[in-house]
Amino acid sequence: MFVIPTATALVQYIRDFTGSTNDAEIRQCIFLGELSMRNVELPALRSDPYDPQYIGVVDSEGGIPIPGDMNKPILFFKQGQQYLTTATASGTLGQTTILLSTTPNQTITIGMLVTGTGIAAGATVVSSGGGQAGDTVTLSLANTGTVSGTIVFQTAPQTQGNQSQTGPWIVYDRIGDRDIITQGMIAQLYLQPVNVPAVIRGKFSEVGQKYKFLPYAAEGDLINLYYYKAWPLLFAPIDDILISATGTVGAVTGSGTTGSPWVSTITNMVTTDGITVGDEIIATAGTGSFGTGGTVTVASIVSSTSITINKVGGTIPTAGNVTNIKLTNLTTQTNPVLQTWPEGYVYSTLREYYIKRHNEVDAATYDAKFRAAMDTVEDQNNLGKWSGGHTRLTSVWQPRQYRQYNIK
Repeated sequence: MFVIPTATALVQYIRDFTGSTNDAEIRQCIFLGELSMRNVELPALRSDPYDPQYIGVVDSEGGIPIPGDMNKPILFFKQGQQYLTTATASGTLGQTTILLSTTPNQTITIGMLVTGTGIAAGATVVSSGGGQAGDTVTLSLANTGTVSGTIVFQTAPQTQGNQSQTGPWIVYDRIGDRDIITQGMIAQLYLQPVNVPAVIRGKFSEVGQKYKFLPYAAEGDLINLYYYKAWPLLFAPIDDILISATGTVGAVTGSGTTGSPWVSTITNMVTTDGITVGDEIIATAGTGSFGTGGTVTVASIVSSTSITINKVGGTIPTAGNVTNIKLTNLTTQTNPVLQTWPEGYVYSTLREYYIKRHNEVDAATYDAKFRAAMDTVEDQNNLGKWSGGHTRLTSVWQPRQYRQYNIK
């Protein structure tokens, strides 16, 4: 299947298709096209709600900060008694016990995962010893160092064969911020009684920069966040990437001009993985340097620990040791949308290109193609293959009520 692997390749495709030679204009059209795709819902953009990085931790005010990469919520849920709590503690190297200095906000239970300074990886609670300040907690593994500071206790992650036996199990429906605040006034009436073996329909909404929940969530509760993620725009600047912590600048030749750049060989690098010819690099000066100003680019890759560089402009590089060799002036070259839905980029870019060129006929043609591609995505969503069977903000699912459990 034909794919467009990078942003630069997309520009070249549009150049070849339209006959344009103006890369800057094409990039502007790509950006305008992206603005019309910001809310597209593709499988590649979905979070994994069981991945720890997508499990929110409730704060002391009962909320979870809205994730920075959030685009649109799909489903939030709470898998029974899942939470983390913290306490300060101390302990000795080689011992399997720690002494609590403070009382945690929630109960320490057997089997909880324990992390912190001096705690062995994978250590769990064998005995909580009461779980209050001054109590001794016994762990499954010996301490790897002196235990100090804040220690985190977290309930074991849920797996198919290890489900929480203690409720409540809650699936949260999305409602408006006005409703969450209003209904929060009677939050004490939720979950009465508790631990009934049924899945409860809770509610959530954005209030300020946080998600709020009904029934109220306690500090440290873990809530699985399933949502569509935002995606980076093509050609957006990204942070410098460290390639090698060390390097040695060799003898320098040339004059620093475009026709005769300064040339040098960099040796003693940790690795050259991730570098390609033409990449722009920088380094921190030591006994040697890349000089000041100008542009340093990779001319060739000599080996796994050595490259040659060209420099144009600025001051001449100096032979000697340098540190922190990084790729710089990088831009986003791909994203999940380009990887999995290139037709969206092609059609929207061509639409914007012909709009800019005042070619209404061709602009309308590619706008129709773009809308048809978007309709296909939305149709799949509405069929329930990707987002749950409907486009409502609230769930139509109802939990089954088992007759052997009577609620009064």
